[in-house]
Amino acid sequence: METIVFLTDFSVPARHAFNQLLTVAKQTKIKNVIIYHSLAYFNNGFYSTGDFMLPPPLMDEAEIADVSGKLRLLKQELLNISPMTEVGAHYDKLTVKEGILRISESEIIDLIVVGLRGSDDGGKNSIGSTTIDLIQTHAYNLLLVPEMNPAHVYRNALLAVDLSHLRERLPVKTIFRIQKFFNLNWHVVNVSVQGKQSAAELIEEQSFLHTSLDSLEPSYSYLEGENMIEMLSSYAEDHEIDILVTVPRKLGFLATFFQKRASKKMAVHTKIPILMLVP
Repeated sequence: METIVFLTDFSVPARHAFNQLLTVAKQTKIKNVIIYHSLAYFNNGFYSTGDFMLPPPLMDEAEIADVSGKLRLLKQELLNISPMTEVGAHYDKLTVKEGILRISESEIIDLIVVGLRGSDDGGKNSIGSTTIDLIQTHAYNLLLVPEMNPAHVYRNALLAVDLSHLRERLPVKTIFRIQKFFNLNWHVVNVSVQGKQSAAELIEEQSFLHTSLDSLEPSYSYLEGENMIEMLSSYAEDHEIDILVTVPRKLGFLATFFQKRASKKMAVHTKIPILMLVP
């Protein structure tokens, strides 16, 4: 991948995400990494309220120096693992979304790496507000990393697909770029809700799926039921899956997992990284 942006607030969940990035760097060749910290987050508090934006909190020179020092350490740690990678590290007073948009003006962002857990309960039972924001915006490929020890080497991938309108959403080129990057064993699981499509539509979407992905030599499976979270978790455990790849749509089953009312449940059940692709 050309450019990866790693988001950090120097929290424990962010450290787990960075460990995963280091593992990816050992496994593959990454050309460019941008380590980014937003000063809009300070003492675990976000300064955005409602429809207006408060000025960011004032920080003295010692606090700025602390942020700069932490970023330098992360940069050097990554360079020690992957010396051929171009690594940049910076901070600003923009919100995370604004900061990423600023980066995207000069870089083509292939992937954003972020910790999955939030900090409101010690990072144990909820998805962070920044992560939810990025998921709901759904403008970039996201690697969402839960707390893991040790970080995963990616060998087995589970691609969870909803066959409904798949032709319009499946990013085939991106999937093959991921394959070239990681050299994965693929499991493709259809998680369509039974009865939502006609037989003709189902056959057409299945044909497109096989035509698009058969050269990866994946195993295909079909899951049906109400509790897809638990079913996917069980499948991942049974097949030693290292990464869950999804292509959610606004009204798709996976998108609903990340709504605020469901975020705690998803965070509790997620034990492996989730790679969320943009159609």
